[in-house]
Order: sequence, then C-alpha cells, then structure tokens
Amino acid sequence: MKVLISEEEIAKEVQSIAGELNGQYAGQEVILVTILKGSICFLADLIRHLEFPFQLEFVTCSSYGMLGTKPGELTLSGFDSLDIQGKHVLLIDDIYDTGRTLSTACHALEEKSPVSLKTLVLLRKKIQHTGDVMPDLVCFDIEDHFVVGYGLDHKEHLRGLKDIQIYEE
Repeated sequence: MKVLISEEEIAKEVQSIAGELNGQYAGQEVILVTILKGSICFLADLIRHLEFPFQLEFVTCSSYGMLGTKPGELTLSGFDSLDIQGKHVLLIDDIYDTGRTLSTACHALEEKSPVSLKTLVLLRKKIQHTGDVMPDLVCFDIEDHFVVGYGLDHKEHLRGLKDIQIYEE
C-alpha cells in the first residue's frame, strides 16, 4: 500500500476545517450527525478543536460491508430516533464517492425539519457523482482510489492506520 495523505497532513487540515466551523457556528448549538463507522477517527480529532456547543448523534449508512471494494445495496439505520427539528445540523461523513450515501442521508435528515443542514466530508473523489447533494465542506480531494486508514476500511480491517493509504488487492 502507498500513503496518500499523511498523519501530519490530516491533523493540519482537521484543525483548519475546525477553525472554519468555529467561525460559522459561533454562539450556536449544533448537532453533529456522524455516519459510522468510517468517520470515527475524523470525528474524534475534529471535536477536540470545536469551540461551539454541540451534541453528538450517530447513524449508519453501509454499502460495502464485507464486499470489499465493490459497493452493494445502501442500508440506513439510526435516523428514526434523531430529534433535530428546528436545530442546526452538521452531517459528517468519511468519503464522498458516488454521492449516493450523502444524498440519501441528507434527504432523510431534511424530513426531520432542521433549521439548517450542512455537510462535511473528509475525502471527495474526483469522479462522476450520481448523488444530488454536494458536500458543503471538503478536507481533501483525491483521485479515484480505494483508500483505507484513519477510519476507512477494507472488509472491516485497516481502520486503525494513522494515515490514509491506497489499497490495492
């Protein structure tokens, strides 16, 4: 495997995006809705730099699972119990690939009538996107590689790598 984004580059960008969020949400309480499992490292590092009040909520959207590098059917869970009506919401995801996950998750959240809904993704692939929602904030744009590390996995493995690496079977 080859390192695509180093641990140092990730740390610098997470701190930068946190600064941007601190400016946007100063004085407001925000609900951070995080898509598990791939976003867990990103979220953990991000919240250490946030200076506004926030609550954490977790949902799951899965299409890869044990399939490896080929996406399957998208399944959602955890959205029914969210109480976000009239609140500011920031949806956090690990990677914007086809756009299907972010679009589906946003539409599910919009049905719950938040006062605002913004999206933040760690990675955005430079490919044709099929989703109808584009991320509001992106940390890194990458080429079309299957990547692992920093929370991203291959068949539930390699999430604990400190950097983001290109995975080749």
